[in-house]
Amino acid sequence: MKKFPINPSCIYQDFLHFLLEAQKDYADREALTYFTRRGEERTFTFPQLCGHALALREALFARGLNGKHIAIVGENSYEWILAYLAITASGGVAVCIDAEQPDETIREMIAAADAQAAFVSSTYLPICQPMRESGQLSRLFLLQEGKNGEESLPLLCRQGEQVSQPAPLDYPDPASMAVIVYTSGTTSTSKPVMLSHQALLHNAGNTLAYLEKQIRVFSSLPLYHTYGMTAAVLATLVRGGHIFINGDMKTLMRDLHLSKPDGMCAVPLMLEAIHKGIWLQAEKEGKADDLRALLKRDRLMRKLGKTSIHPALEEVRKKAVGTLNLITCGGAHVNPEISEEFQSMGLTVIQGYGITECSPLVAINSDKCNNLESVGFVIPETEVKIVEDEIWVRGISVMNGYYKQPELTQEAMEDGWFKTGDLGYLDKNDYLYITGRKKDLIVFKNGKKISPEKVEEQLRAIPLIQEVMVYGAASGTAADDVTLAATIYPNPELSAGLSSYEVLEQLQKAVDQLNTELPPYQQIQLINIRDREFEKTASRKIKRYLV
Repeated sequence: MKKFPINPSCIYQDFLHFLLEAQKDYADREALTYFTRRGEERTFTFPQLCGHALALREALFARGLNGKHIAIVGENSYEWILAYLAITASGGVAVCIDAEQPDETIREMIAAADAQAAFVSSTYLPICQPMRESGQLSRLFLLQEGKNGEESLPLLCRQGEQVSQPAPLDYPDPASMAVIVYTSGTTSTSKPVMLSHQALLHNAGNTLAYLEKQIRVFSSLPLYHTYGMTAAVLATLVRGGHIFINGDMKTLMRDLHLSKPDGMCAVPLMLEAIHKGIWLQAEKEGKADDLRALLKRDRLMRKLGKTSIHPALEEVRKKAVGTLNLITCGGAHVNPEISEEFQSMGLTVIQGYGITECSPLVAINSDKCNNLESVGFVIPETEVKIVEDEIWVRGISVMNGYYKQPELTQEAMEDGWFKTGDLGYLDKNDYLYITGRKKDLIVFKNGKKISPEKVEEQLRAIPLIQEVMVYGAASGTAADDVTLAATIYPNPELSAGLSSYEVLEQLQKAVDQLNTELPPYQQIQLINIRDREFEKTASRKIKRYLV
């Protein structure tokens, strides 16, 4: 059982209450910062952030758009967050569109959610303009300032600040739908999830129940995904913290150092990229052997109960990630070996588990008792039970259902329990473990079953492998007559200058070595090489059904 105090949660019932109260309660605090392409800092206080969102709410009321479904299509930005907060505070529904989808899919998502208007960045204006011209959208607003007199979010904010007759303070029903957000779609096409005010805000407030407060938090996770918006942005803002946002991979590491954060929200691919970067740099400087020796010494010292960080290892961390000392990670399984190495450098990795339909967080580790193999403890106001190895979730954070898809909703829900499709178990100490996806299980003729994620994790430890997907390749006529195969995207930096044959030869040698450590049914029998990255979801998971 949990033997540590639970931190008090900062709970708001709806987004209008949040904006009005945070504006007063955190009047002396900075709320949000981003950096321009040139590295110029843009910072907004809580009074500014909440004031801008409330002014935009006034403008929506003035245009009769309060209570309507309004899409947001664009890159991470301050304006994106303002649109989200203003729409929900006006009693409307923010339709969060995955901007990385093909053009037609973006239009289909907007239409399927019955959006009447949209806030769009200039990048996506050509995609959405036809919907305005055809009448599918009644209004189209640019997220950033327009150059040709177009209606834009900044213009609406200015107009909202000057209204003579303020909009009524009609507080939304906490249980009513606040957003429609689409699932990641790793095993099927994306589904429109309806999340309520209380689901999102309770989930955000309970995110840090088991963690010490991180005052400065950095995130480059996409805002259209619940992990990026709820677990990073809202979870930081509802407790009066300072969120630093980034939406450009080219400036990610620069912005991370400029932010000087305490904490960061990330997915495993980000951790692996940082980890590989550290070792590549060590190899280039001829210090890899010294680093291995230091890490080996640190592991021994930890077994003896000494936890002080070696100055040389601390310097490695500072060079790689600056002041960052805690990373909360979700979206997929985290390699414990990477977490252990980061711990030796003074960088704690806290693994959690979430799913879009649960707003998203279900469980997270505590910094007081961090289990590197587990996704942690179930958060307050949430229940978990295991039914035939599948994780079921019930609580205030669970979705209202799939928008206009009652059959899918009925299939996913049972007596208030959401069936996640994830496999796992709870141990006697209340730690939750994830063992795989129900739909991803590979079943062999002899009855053996394997979750590909575990094998993929071991394969990704091979330096030459950048990305990998393990699957059961048909080797006969029966459905369970399969061979374990791996499709690999090689590390472009390490494979540069090598022929396809040379890359395959090196990969085969490394995989053969790994196979000697695995039981026969887990050994990779077939390797395929691809010449480009896999298509991924917002949480950087491979879309398996497309491969």
